[in-house]
Amino acid sequence: MNRIIFTLLVLVSTLLSACGKDSLEKDSLGPGEIDKWNDPNIDIIGVGAYNYTDYDIYDVFILPPDKNDLKYAAGGHGAQAAPHSAERWGYEGGGAKLAWDYRWTVPRKFKVWWFRIVDMKAHVAAGRKYDKYTMKETSPGAAWCEGEIEVAHAPVLGRGGDLVIHYYPDGHIEGDVIDIDGDVSRVDIKKRNELPVLKDRACLKEVPNPYFGKKKPTAMY
Repeated sequence: MNRIIFTLLVLVSTLLSACGKDSLEKDSLGPGEIDKWNDPNIDIIGVGAYNYTDYDIYDVFILPPDKNDLKYAAGGHGAQAAPHSAERWGYEGGGAKLAWDYRWTVPRKFKVWWFRIVDMKAHVAAGRKYDKYTMKETSPGAAWCEGEIEVAHAPVLGRGGDLVIHYYPDGHIEGDVIDIDGDVSRVDIKKRNELPVLKDRACLKEVPNPYFGKKKPTAMY
């Protein structure tokens, strides 16, 4: 009898675990397991960036508005700041990042987290002494920013496209899904110095280090 009860408990635990994993994969915006790639209702699209600021943008994550954990996130491209000698904005994007579900309705809102360095000297000085996986605070001289975008268009079925995020120097962001074909920037680079600039703080909304408590990847040599 005890063996039967034990077997039933193990079976129930396994089923609950599987259901939890399946639920998480459905909530996550990342490609996840192979079934998302084969789902006719889902297209895996790129996430690109136009950076109109004077600083580089690094790690980028796209999340549902009600989630605050990287396990629900899709990754995106950061972007270098364009040199003042540039005659056009550089676009950085492509690659399969976001699992777009065609059953979604638009317009649709997404939360975006991105990493920027505020004080390069302090950031470099922290060096290897800082571990984002075990230290709750953000790296010295850096900040994690949060913004929200409202996407007006879905990808065209069978053609894909990119979710393009535009980063402005006043701290706000904009985004939409576009079938990339040439320059789709929203700012005339000749007027870059006329844009309003956020002062005295790194972000309109700063968030904690999202890597804290996550499993550290195994080093590869």
